[in-house]
Amino acid sequence: MFMGHYAPAVWDTKRGHAVPLIPLWLGFLAVQFIDIIFASLAIFGVEGAGTMIGGVPIFDIPYSHSLLSALILSIIGAAIFMAIVKPRSRKAFFVFALLIFSHWILDLVVHRPDLPLYPGGELMLGFGVWNYPLAAFVLEMGLLLLAFVFWMHVTVPISRIFSIAPWILFTLMGALQYFAIVMPGLQVQNGTFDMAAAPQGVFLGISALLVFAFIAGAVAAIERGRPSKFKR
Repeated sequence: MFMGHYAPAVWDTKRGHAVPLIPLWLGFLAVQFIDIIFASLAIFGVEGAGTMIGGVPIFDIPYSHSLLSALILSIIGAAIFMAIVKPRSRKAFFVFALLIFSHWILDLVVHRPDLPLYPGGELMLGFGVWNYPLAAFVLEMGLLLLAFVFWMHVTVPISRIFSIAPWILFTLMGALQYFAIVMPGLQVQNGTFDMAAAPQGVFLGISALLVFAFIAGAVAAIERGRPSKFKR
């Protein structure tokens, strides 16, 4: 999954009111923490190499995307984010951990079988919704749309630009989803996908990190112009 990872909303609901528990931009980094590790490993050539198996691309991602790794990274990442934000509530640790682990759960839905239970494990998991690229696009962007609608429902813009900015960002994220995931998926479906031409290694890793940083930065800017309707 790509943009669909951002769908888990970072809100703590109490007494019927939605109030932010952690900064949304950190939530956006948390849900991509596993891919941040993957991108970093890809830069150094540790992960990211792909091969064609049965006519579909399968990627070598055992250290960042195994089930065991996801559990460990959820704890490590949550501790890192807690150190950054220093929230008042310890509940934030579990929010961060669950957001990070949600990445593996959502990847399980869309990935082709390339998710091992542990590094070096032979059993590979993945339900393969990416084999149906248009359906996967609707699924991921639909989840993201629900999250955006919820976010805008529980916040109030301080000016008109902050009413428009979320939808500009949503449109941009949809374009990234289409070009990065749907188009290669259609090529796989049509038998024209060229693994040699696909982004890998340093280029893939740096590109991914730049995308994650840009989206988190954009959300941080928009978040400052859309405070919560509810007090803590």
